[in-house]
Amino acid sequence: MSGGPQHIALVCWGFPPFRGSGAFRPLAIANALAASGAEVSVVTANREVFLTHYGADVSLEALVDPRVEILRIPFFPDRSWPLVNDWSAAEAAAGRAGNTNNDPAHLIFPELVYSDWLPRVSRELVALNARKPISLVLGTGAPYIDLEAASQLYLEQGIPLVLDDRDCSIFDVYSGKQSSLQAKREVFFRDWIENCSEMWFVNPPIADRVREIFPQSADKVHVVENGWDRSAVDPARVATQPSERIKAAYVGLVATKFPLEDVIEAWHRVAESDDAVEPLRFIGALGFEVNSPRWQKAAGIIAAAPHSEWRGHVPRADLPEEYADLDVLVFVKEGGQFVTGGKPYEYAATGLPIVALVDEESDALRVLGNYPRLYQASPDDPVAAADALRAAIEDRRSDDGAKLYVAQEFGAQLSRAAKLDEAVGRVLEIAKS
Repeated sequence: MSGGPQHIALVCWGFPPFRGSGAFRPLAIANALAASGAEVSVVTANREVFLTHYGADVSLEALVDPRVEILRIPFFPDRSWPLVNDWSAAEAAAGRAGNTNNDPAHLIFPELVYSDWLPRVSRELVALNARKPISLVLGTGAPYIDLEAASQLYLEQGIPLVLDDRDCSIFDVYSGKQSSLQAKREVFFRDWIENCSEMWFVNPPIADRVREIFPQSADKVHVVENGWDRSAVDPARVATQPSERIKAAYVGLVATKFPLEDVIEAWHRVAESDDAVEPLRFIGALGFEVNSPRWQKAAGIIAAAPHSEWRGHVPRADLPEEYADLDVLVFVKEGGQFVTGGKPYEYAATGLPIVALVDEESDALRVLGNYPRLYQASPDDPVAAADALRAAIEDRRSDDGAKLYVAQEFGAQLSRAAKLDEAVGRVLEIAKS
């Protein structure tokens, strides 16, 4: 296709209207490729599964470049989809047992919940290539069936392959260890890294670990960091002066290992000694599945706390207004050297004081280490966390506008667009080859 636009097929299960954090990276990749003149086809899951199971933000769909073609492939989580006629014969025969390690779907690919989506995606990619020849296929996980589907197209059709493994599919970035499922997946990973032109990861520690394990493919490993998007934060809207009553918030997912009670206790200590602070706001989802038992438990814990409140999920379109109304941002992320998270970039763009309740080895501190308004403490030490919160509050109260400006200058360099440009350029060059 050297005589016309390159056609890039992007395989990603979680694309808008999915509201999970994993949707923003493929959204940015698709838009950047389209803006560079490529024809882009995104192969993703059906809208209904996000609307009914995993959480949707329909405002995200307006952010997709209109030149991007979206192909939606049915996905039925845990065989619980109510329309039995939509199931394959194998799914109907298996009934509603749900996905376990003994599920026949895992003979296809070792990944819980998502495995039986793989054959549908593979068939769609073959059909897409027949209809409109693909110059390059880019798989971005998680889930990691996205990478396997892209890899299968390479094996069947010889189409150039780029894989965005992000957080790494073969070890736990939180513990640094490998589960039995990840060990099974490493067999596939070896083929992926051997066959692809490039493999991307979100931070240097993960990339370095992969280079150590696969030294023969070290030159294929690239760091493509996350960053903040203008759809989520508008630095110009952040007030130069603090509110009369300080407003602090945690913005993001309350994940499984989130130290919710410790964070609430730290803010309680602050609020008991400072009557000029608002309740701590939790803005975002309380789990991966809407209204799951864990979600409901977290909602109950927050509701019972006298100085905390849950604001629910805020559509992406309204997030800049939320940030503009805040004075202090609380960042919480479990894990150490292999874990960065997406919020450090977004938080830094605001220029507001940031309280990072993370382990001292957290990769988030690599990103925020030189941020001029950073206050760090251990997430499981409410006393130290309260001290860090008080320091951040005093920082904001003494704001004269100059502090905000300097911090926003730092944050400006962390935009996603700046970090994607080079990677997108390489993709287009590979597609031309």
